[in-house]
Amino acid sequence: MKKHTPIFLCSVLMFSCPGSNVVFAQGKPSILTKQDFSVQIKDLPVALGDRWTPDIARKIGVPVEGSFTGEVPFDGVQYKFFQHQNAGVEIFTSNLWWDKAERSVDDYIVSQITLTAEEFATPRGVHVGSTRKELNSAYGTGQVDNDAGEQWITYELDKELLSFEIKGGNVIKITMNYKNDSQE
Repeated sequence: MKKHTPIFLCSVLMFSCPGSNVVFAQGKPSILTKQDFSVQIKDLPVALGDRWTPDIARKIGVPVEGSFTGEVPFDGVQYKFFQHQNAGVEIFTSNLWWDKAERSVDDYIVSQITLTAEEFATPRGVHVGSTRKELNSAYGTGQVDNDAGEQWITYELDKELLSFEIKGGNVIKITMNYKNDSQE
């Protein structure tokens, strides 16, 4: 009985002290959801996979006709990508997976969102300028990748990636896109 007393006392103290519960909750952010791959632009939510229409482009202030960026292979198929940008935000649209969904080859979806301005935030409040500590509090530690002098912290849900470029301890770029396993 004496051997279990310290463990029992620690458990009682931990669960009866409200402050300790807050610390544990902050250390363990919730799991990613589909909502984490969206952003509010001019009061309009834009998310990965949303259908792209001229009306959406006009409402968020990006060119309706984007710049063709090329064909990108996903799952062994070439898909067309277009870039629509305005200050602080880039939206890439594509006909990604049109052949696997009930869409026409000419129907486009939001395939990547890149944020470079402080005015745009993720649903959890992280924005360009947020500290790494704020990022970790919102999302956890994530997968850290140092490549060519850049540091990225990435979070994944199914085929969706949420990535933050870090420089000097702060977020300088946020990217939401689809994971591409194609080797081309």
